[in-house]
Amino acid sequence: MMICLPNGTVVHHINANYFLDITSMKPEEVESHLFSFSSTFEDPSTATYMQFLKEGLRRGLPLLQP
Repeated sequence: MMICLPNGTVVHHINANYFLDITSMKPEEVESHLFSFSSTFEDPSTATYMQFLKEGLRRGLPLLQP
């Protein structure tokens, strides 16, 4: 999965196999805070995807500033 700017610049990406692996783990087994599970969502894949999108926004927004 990739998050790209309109000009094609990739600001964030994650390998689909890694995403599937990390979402199949128990929350206590996850090492990275980047893809930790949120208490807002019960489904680990939804929580991880939301974190992925938030990180993409955090990385991409400064590149869109004039």
